Amino acid sequence: MRILVVSDLYPPVAFGGYESETAALVDGLRERHDVLVLTSDRGSAAPDPDVRRELPYVGPRRREALAAPAKAARAVEVMRATLDDFHPDLVYVANSVAIPQAAPLTAAATGVPMAYRLSELFMASSLYTGDRYLRTLLPGQRGARAAWAQAMKARNRRLGLQPSATHRAGISWASNALREHVTLPASVQPALERTIHPATTQETAFTAIERAPADAPSVLYLGRVTTAKGIELAYRALAALRREHGIDARLVRVGPAKPEMVEALDALATDIGVTDAIDDRGRLETEALSRVLAEVGVLVLPTVEWDVFPLVLIEAGLARVPIVAARIGGVPEAVVHGEHALLFEPGDTAACAAALADVFRDPDAAAARAARAYERMRGLSVARYREESERFVVETAEALA
Repeated sequence: MRILVVSDLYPPVAFGGYESETAALVDGLRERHDVLVLTSDRGSAAPDPDVRRELPYVGPRRREALAAPAKAARAVEVMRATLDDFHPDLVYVANSVAIPQAAPLTAAATGVPMAYRLSELFMASSLYTGDRYLRTLLPGQRGARAAWAQAMKARNRRLGLQPSATHRAGISWASNALREHVTLPASVQPALERTIHPATTQETAFTAIERAPADAPSVLYLGRVTTAKGIELAYRALAALRREHGIDARLVRVGPAKPEMVEALDALATDIGVTDAIDDRGRLETEALSRVLAEVGVLVLPTVEWDVFPLVLIEAGLARVPIVAARIGGVPEAVVHGEHALLFEPGDTAACAAALADVFRDPDAAAARAARAYERMRGLSVARYREESERFVVETAEALA
């Protein structure tokens, strides 16, 4: 089968786990199928005849709205040329948040079987309706936006895009929580739906970690350092852990942070008296991160942002690190409270600190939960992900033939 995989980023150009997940799937599909990847022109990579980096990249800034029409036109051109050249039996849209969604919409309009991997809340909840260009073609624009929309509709006569036109497709959900949380646009009608939990491509490295927790208690925050991910709550929980529970712990912070966030966190640490307890490691590659996972006492996931199925829970579980996490989104689907981790209500600093204290006060119970989490995450292997995803792709093509 000939499969066209569409993704806004593709390794070695990557921001997070989903790009590596997509690459792992492509590698698996290529064992039995002819696969071409179509991705954005962001970043640089060595030429690869099986990867076309031609779609325009769409950034998060507001000024992108002015560039959206031209980028949509370019995306249509690239997709049409790719379809004419490759003649896919199925188009698999891994992610289209940062490319013009005019690209997959163009493919859908040809009648080629479509499959969508929904592993990110924004894409799942605003497929085609959230795109800066396509949304101007939908009814309901008012005020100044109405005039802009009229101009875009006139421009669209040449492109012929119809975001309201319906098409059937296969839908691969990253979690049941996302599946229950999101209502797909009426234009996308599921012909086949599956929940396929993600996997980490770091499973070999993390399962090989030999745990040797340091004598001094430590809490690991791993991920993007943002308010949405709960970094401020992690700082405040650390202060409460030290002040109210008498546990002199430190916070090991691992992940990328913007300068303004670093400045704000430094001020917060001073205000709550934990400046000397913050160990900022920045962004770490696998080998260095493995050393951190070997020595920390517990991982905290304090996110206040709805999360689909956090990869960090899979990684911590494989490394046998005890887990404390906010009960939000797909977190309870990934780990069960009391069985694999200790969960607390999102935003509850006191509850987070109390759960961390329980880990340090009862290390045997924490180790038992970590062992069960390890077994749980071993089941979420890359091999399993590839097998389930290939079956989904083949059955989608059959259902839509």
